[in-house]
Amino acid sequence: MTFKDHDDLVTIVAWMYYMDGLTQEKIAQEIGISRTKVSRLLSEAHEKGIVQFRITKSLPEYYLLERELKHRFNLKIAVVAPQNGDSLGQFAAESLFKFINEQKPRRVGLGWSTTVSLMAPYLSKGIVQTCQRCSVHDLTGSFIGQRNPYSISWRVADAIDARYVPLPVPVLVENPTLKEESTISNALKEAEKVDIAFVGMGCMGTKSTLLKTGLVSKEMMNDLEMKGCVGEVLMRFFDKEGRPMKSPLDDRIVSIDWPAIKNIPVFVVIAAGEEKVAPLRAALFGGWVSGLITDVQTAKRLLE
Repeated sequence: MTFKDHDDLVTIVAWMYYMDGLTQEKIAQEIGISRTKVSRLLSEAHEKGIVQFRITKSLPEYYLLERELKHRFNLKIAVVAPQNGDSLGQFAAESLFKFINEQKPRRVGLGWSTTVSLMAPYLSKGIVQTCQRCSVHDLTGSFIGQRNPYSISWRVADAIDARYVPLPVPVLVENPTLKEESTISNALKEAEKVDIAFVGMGCMGTKSTLLKTGLVSKEMMNDLEMKGCVGEVLMRFFDKEGRPMKSPLDDRIVSIDWPAIKNIPVFVVIAAGEEKVAPLRAALFGGWVSGLITDVQTAKRLLE
């Protein structure tokens, strides 16, 4: 087959591929050229403007927000869910399972919180590949009084058929020496080595879970705020620049400490709501958060 000029050849190849729906292999056979040359001619059609594309629908809002969050805060994981609590839990569970399937971590850590507990309905067996060589770790003491309705580490371990390493003590102990007992100290040392952590983000003031559960008194909450505290993670407090702050509770807290938090390769925070904007901004500014799961409105506020 002969052509009057090269542009005719480019145009015909482009037409056959995009309009007639022929494969590159079929075009090569019909025209009598190599498949490699067909590919080059299609690239040339783009470069010369012979072929132009027009996308008639804009990118979804959540995708744009996720992309901007990753870029602005150097995040490894950014997920933006619709604005309701149930979807936040679903997206968080899907993100955790996706990481487990793709990265095959040896250790997964979870911190209890009201937001993290929203994952519970979505932790069914069979959704993710079993991970028998993996272990799931509590990052803080798993008791509030006699029980902890916000702790789901055991449910994650059950869903992926992994070993569960609990911290079966109150998150706040009366006697600090309890942390020196071998069962507790060993569990904390293992928890410090997790490959990924999923945790909640605590705010200050009347909406604080620590205040509602009685772990922190109103007087102490006010005192911490007066000193510049804007939030907490795993009962470790921080200021508006994401820098660790000391509290009167530090010696009594059963939780991994700040050096361990900062050393976790993927530290994912699940949080949404107006009261979480200030602590999230501070944590992101501090640089120790590498993953964020939030909702549309919170994402917009963080990017303002």
